[in-house]
Amino acid sequence: IACWNIRGLNDSTKQREVKSLILKYNVALLGILETRVRAANKEKVARSFGRGWRVATNHSQSLLGRIWILWNPSIVKFTVEHISHQAIHGRMILQEAEVYISVVYGSCDYRERRDLWANLVHLSQRLKSMPWIIVGDFNVSRWPNEHSGDKPVLSKAMTEFGESIRKCELEDLRQSGCFYSWSNKRAGVEAVSKKLDRAMGNWGW
Repeated sequence: IACWNIRGLNDSTKQREVKSLILKYNVALLGILETRVRAANKEKVARSFGRGWRVATNHSQSLLGRIWILWNPSIVKFTVEHISHQAIHGRMILQEAEVYISVVYGSCDYRERRDLWANLVHLSQRLKSMPWIIVGDFNVSRWPNEHSGDKPVLSKAMTEFGESIRKCELEDLRQSGCFYSWSNKRAGVEAVSKKLDRAMGNWGW
C-alpha cells in the first residue's frame, strides 16, 4: 500500500514516476492525491500505469479528481464503499486477510475538514473489529513540533484533528525518512515546513 500527493498527473513524466514507484516497491494498491486530471482524461491516464489496473476516483465530488485509488486486481481485491470530497473508503482482500483502507486528502479549509473528522469518527465505530489503515494528506499537523520554527503553537485546527484521532482510537504508524512533508519553498527566516501527510492504524491494524 502506498500514497502520494503527486500535485498534477497529466504530465507523462509524473506518470512514469508513479509507474516506477509501483515497480520499485511492488505496490499493489496506490492512493494518488491532487491529480488535477479531469474526468474525461481519467481512463487515458490510468492506462499508463499498467495493463489491467483498476481505478476509483472522486470525480463525482471533485472536478479535478482530488483522490484516486489504483489497484492491481491480480494481487488484491478492492471494493469501494464510500466516496466523498475528502476521502475514498473501501475494503481490500489480500490472500485471506481483509482490511479497511481510507485514502484521505483533507480540505485546506479547517471548517470543511470538520466533515471529514465526523465521518472518520462515525466510521471508526463500525470498524472496531476490523484492521483499518488511513493514509494521506490531512492538510493539518497534529502536534506543534510538526511545524518548523522557534515558536510552534497548538492551533484550534490541530486540536480538532487530535480529538478526532483519539475518538477513532488511531495511532501513527512507524515513520522513516523525511519528517516534514510540506514546505512553502522559501529560504531563510521565511521558510516553513510542516508534517501534513501521515499513515495511521487502529488496534486491529
